[in-house]
Amino acid sequence: MGPLSEAAGPLTDRQASPGMAFFTDFVVTGTVRGADATSTPAEVTGLLGDAFVESRTGPGQLLRCYELVELAWEQEGDGRRGLYVTVQAHRLDVPLSVDALAADLERAGFPLVEVAPDGVGCRRFVRADSRVAVLVDEENGQVLAMTVPAWFAPGARGEPSPWSRESGRDRVRHLVGLGAAEREAWARRRAPGEAEEAARWWWFLWVACRQLLPDEGERRFGHDRSAWEVLALWLLGSCEAAGVLDRTDAVCEIVRYGLLEPDTAVRACLDAIPVSRADVATRESTPYARENLVAVNASRAAKRLTLAAGELLPRVRERALRAEVAAWLELRTRLM
Repeated sequence: MGPLSEAAGPLTDRQASPGMAFFTDFVVTGTVRGADATSTPAEVTGLLGDAFVESRTGPGQLLRCYELVELAWEQEGDGRRGLYVTVQAHRLDVPLSVDALAADLERAGFPLVEVAPDGVGCRRFVRADSRVAVLVDEENGQVLAMTVPAWFAPGARGEPSPWSRESGRDRVRHLVGLGAAEREAWARRRAPGEAEEAARWWWFLWVACRQLLPDEGERRFGHDRSAWEVLALWLLGSCEAAGVLDRTDAVCEIVRYGLLEPDTAVRACLDAIPVSRADVATRESTPYARENLVAVNASRAAKRLTLAAGELLPRVRERALRAEVAAWLELRTRLM
């Protein structure tokens, strides 16, 4: 399967009902002709052309539409940060069947995984490595939309919690007041023994913790932020050990919630990149094929971690760290 990034020319009205390859390539690559959720408006114009309509959807937010394809950004400093890319399949003249899409992806070696329904009439599918979500009408099986990055996930992260939100908050409020040995003893007594249930439990606790994390300098429930940071790092490590998060996910959460000082967080990002700059797969060097999936996903991890580190770059003091992040950022548009 060749990526859509190899196709030439802008999107046009004639592509309002594209063939199946358009949709399967989007699920596999998470891009439309190389444009993805990290692309800047200028980069998207270069890849998809200037036949678009733009609108402001909120304070600092920009939405761009190319027929079926929508891309969104938010203001970040003097530039814009990408939010998502969505293919609005419900606009098709001929509906797209999820069974046909899933069968085509299965043949290509990139099957979809169904996760818990949304409870309001939609089935949900995901391709975890490309982080593409597929939303489907529960009654007729027609694909409504496909979005990257996915707003839901397979496994424990995509399932409804059997525990109440308030019980999660009560538990993490208790945990934040414990020392390391006490937390470990508490977990040995309370954690479910079955692996799948334990994964859901650790994820449930992490979600409760991040909802209660105080802002910088804020005290909450008699504890300063540092106590919450220690607890959050412990829960993320437990989620990683339980298989709910991989290393890339865990480090990106660390950056997102400001759990480490900038130099340490950037060092964690760089240490987690699973491939060197010399060996990383790029769009030019590596086709999106099943046999290349390990290399493709290493490149994807490098891209996510590089972008996470880049958010901290203005606050990083160590010159060598700044230089290494800058070198990775130069590769950003070529990574998978």
